[in-house]
Amino acid sequence: MQMIARYASRSQAEERAAFLRSRGIAVHVSDMTSLRFNLAHKGRFRAALWAVLSEQAKDAAALLEDPEHSATTALDEHQFQRLEGEGADAARRTLIGWLTITALVLAALAALIVVLEL
Repeated sequence: MQMIARYASRSQAEERAAFLRSRGIAVHVSDMTSLRFNLAHKGRFRAALWAVLSEQAKDAAALLEDPEHSATTALDEHQFQRLEGEGADAARRTLIGWLTITALVLAALAALIVVLEL
């Protein structure tokens, strides 16, 4: 992922994201506070726009500069769906992995408590 722009409001970033998605560019909008170490710091930017696929970053920036730009790395609807499906599968696998580790640690702690009480 590569940051391509920062915006004063999340709504501006979402508007530009919708435009880029309509042109076949996979993007993500994040809050800028998630990028700061000091959350009390207030900057002029509130949201960031990211190209999900690094190879699309140049086309994304070009489209933001010139809406008539012809993106050479644009995805079609099927490719978008496949990319979203892969992301959802990866997130699900990660969640299941962490839940499994947590369950094993809790079971080990419970066993340790039982052993120590004997």
